[in-house]
Amino acid sequence: MSFGSILLGALIGGVISSGAVIGTTFLGTLVPWWALLLIAGGGTLIGGFVAGLIAKGAGAGALAGIISGVIVMVSLFLFSWLYYKNQLIALVSSFANISDLANAFLQKFGLEGTQFGDVVYDWILANAPTTSEIVAFANAKFIYFALIFTAILGGLAAILNFFAGMIGGLFTRKKKEKESYDNYY
Repeated sequence: MSFGSILLGALIGGVISSGAVIGTTFLGTLVPWWALLLIAGGGTLIGGFVAGLIAKGAGAGALAGIISGVIVMVSLFLFSWLYYKNQLIALVSSFANISDLANAFLQKFGLEGTQFGDVVYDWILANAPTTSEIVAFANAKFIYFALIFTAILGGLAAILNFFAGMIGGLFTRKKKEKESYDNYY
């Protein structure tokens, strides 16, 4: 069990897993939600498996898988904090006033014209009277959303990578030599 192979496996597995999880963001509405889950989960499993293959051994593969899961958590945190925050700010800034933003929000989720939609509309107007307040809130507090999002999805990715790395490591573990008379000479 070489520590270099564990780190190399973790790095390559982390890049594959992170690419799969973050890449689903850009698919958006092109594929259904269940396909996004399959892509993200499958990519995470492949990344953990590759980490285990490179690390060689069940224990080394599990360690490489958990380290690649930590890489996924860090990259997912940075991506969700920086990218999603900027997307939210760009969306909010594209509306002239808060009323238009609230109406667009209700339309997006199919709440327009419902009793619950009216409550949500009134709540938005009461708690965020201007779009600049939403932008200020996003700049100040969006890091908490990123932490919660990362804890959930990154934790799942770390667990998946752990088990996939262990399985991948089992395929490349070192075989014990059979003891024979020739080994003594």
